[in-house]
Amino acid sequence: MTIEPPPDDRIPELYADGVFDIGFGNGMVRIDLFSLSALRKDANGQPLPAIRQRVVMSLPGFLASLSALEGMRQRLEAAGVLPPNSGTVPAPAPAPSPAFQTPVQAPIQPATPTGPSTGPAALVSPPGRPRSPNFG
Repeated sequence: MTIEPPPDDRIPELYADGVFDIGFGNGMVRIDLFSLSALRKDANGQPLPAIRQRVVMSLPGFLASLSALEGMRQRLEAAGVLPPNSGTVPAPAPAPSPAFQTPVQAPIQPATPTGPSTGPAALVSPPGRPRSPNFG
């Protein structure tokens, strides 16, 4: 059995300014995508990030996605769209965290953190870094 994809005009699209947070728990990788809010602003009038969508993947699916993204980065470098070695980003220092969660630093820092986590095993985040209540 084959599955025919719908015509391009029927595939929903989502715009995101970037990845806000990535978490791992219960065998699933959760990726929160954000865009800049038109309404919420910081003290300087700059737009704050707002989580718009979450992608939830199995660990094998996430690893396959990493491979696909790396392949796209290499093709963009080969086409001259990106400078060589543009994908090399220094890894952040690992923060102590439970083995079932590995937080990733968000690209944009909101002015104030979100409310406290209500989960029983809350992960303590660095000051100024909001956490999704779904990640603990």
